[in-house]
Amino acid sequence: MTITTITFEVDSDNLAQLEDTYLAQLWHIGQANPAPFGDPAACNLAERLGREIIRRWLAQTGPELWTHQGRHVTPSLAVAIAPAKSLEVDP
Repeated sequence: MTITTITFEVDSDNLAQLEDTYLAQLWHIGQANPAPFGDPAACNLAERLGREIIRRWLAQTGPELWTHQGRHVTPSLAVAIAPAKSLEVDP
């Protein structure tokens, strides 16, 4: 049986400078890391990698603003109220 041990070093203070593909590879390595559950260094690295990935994704993904605006309330209310008024009978 042949056992190979691979060690890698990551400058976790410099994650913002890494290319997306390299960051993704590190995240996969971090998830497959055979360190014991609760190992502080392994947990810290996995969290920092995940946060950097999320930061980049959110930077590229704008919020959906066009369907949640105050100016949509008035026309929506007019449409919602109009049918009810048309059913009213004048005395």
